[in-house]
Amino acid sequence: AGISDVVLFSVSLASEVLIVATPEPTSLTDAYAAIKVLAMQQQRQHIRLVVNQAARPGDGRAITGQLQQVLERFVTTHSGRPLRLIHMGDIPADNAVREAVMRRQLLLLQVPGCPAALAISQLAGKIEETLLTRAA
Repeated sequence: AGISDVVLFSVSLASEVLIVATPEPTSLTDAYAAIKVLAMQQQRQHIRLVVNQAARPGDGRAITGQLQQVLERFVTTHSGRPLRLIHMGDIPADNAVREAVMRRQLLLLQVPGCPAALAISQLAGKIEETLLTRAA
């Protein structure tokens, strides 16, 4: 389907890009396509990646490494260097997410101690730290 011009314009205004993908092949293909477009059409040197619904600890880091290898082989930035993919974290597959969605409740308020909520909170802290470091 591709990325719409509105999305590309919005992303061009952002100081950081964060892609969220699941371990499923279709999601990873879409993530790769989005990263490729952003690397080729915008002057991005790096993009951050979160793996949602990770089955096991470490899955996201492995997926990030595999995507990085593909990017190094097929995608270069305007500077001629490969785009760097930064693994920000994993959100584990967690039945509490589905249950919160079915109840139309906010996960972090209803089940703050579940694995997915803890991972989301940790990710929020990393994002905040990244933005504060960049602003300094």
